[in-house]
Amino acid sequence: MGKSGRVKAAVAFILLFMLLLGGCVREDAAVGEKENLKITFFDVGKGDAILIETENTSMLIDTGYEDTSEVILGYLRQQDIRSLDYMVITHFDKDHVGGADRVLEETGAEHIFQPDYEADSGQYEEYREALSAAGQQPELVRETRTLSFDGVECLIYPPQKEEYEEKDNDFSLVISMTYGGQRFLFAGDCEKERLKELLNQNEFELEHDLLKVPHHGRKEKNSEEFLEAVSPEIAVITCSEEEPGDDKVRRILRRTGAQIYLTSEGTVTCLCDGENMEIRQEREQ
Repeated sequence: MGKSGRVKAAVAFILLFMLLLGGCVREDAAVGEKENLKITFFDVGKGDAILIETENTSMLIDTGYEDTSEVILGYLRQQDIRSLDYMVITHFDKDHVGGADRVLEETGAEHIFQPDYEADSGQYEEYREALSAAGQQPELVRETRTLSFDGVECLIYPPQKEEYEEKDNDFSLVISMTYGGQRFLFAGDCEKERLKELLNQNEFELEHDLLKVPHHGRKEKNSEEFLEAVSPEIAVITCSEEEPGDDKVRRILRRTGAQIYLTSEGTVTCLCDGENMEIRQEREQ
């Protein structure tokens, strides 16, 4: 090989090395603590309590049980979050609305969203009393609602019917959230009828990078179709050790390539910079 050929080969090798190195840095880049989006899935047993934090905004999706409310409040105190910007109650089962009265009493929320129906339970009544004491009127989400804050685009998708076979769970508000190139879906306790609505709706693309698995991992007749349509990279199941969700649901998720995290094994945290996601879990000792 002549001198010219050797030079060309050396240049090609250097370019290839730089390309490979750049690709590795991009793929392996860790997301730091101070990135713009943080999502915390609290370990509150078989219940939902999910906090979304950006530089200037906080949103709490559901509040777990009454007797696990201190898990949320303790974190809010630690982070010096004295008032929530948004609180979304997806539906009124005790494992979603149970801690709402204590959160409203201690921290409060500027904007509160809930589905348009009423429940017959002590936890729901306590929530209503706390709203009254705070002089607040929640927004009843009857039509698709959108929010924008700190680069986050958030869509709240309401139930499409006035009556369901499974009254409480299928009234769940569903939240689709986009931050940069990453998408997050919080599917409440949706059961068969509500999952069918999600599969047939045209309000947003169903494929998301992270999924809060509906109804604590319980399997429905159309769960497989739904999970394949979402095709998440990350799946979080809010569950307890006694009720860890359905094995069939986890098998479907694994087949679609999802990494699965159970809150029964500790609080799950997602850090995102708009391109990369990093998942951390506080494993129980």
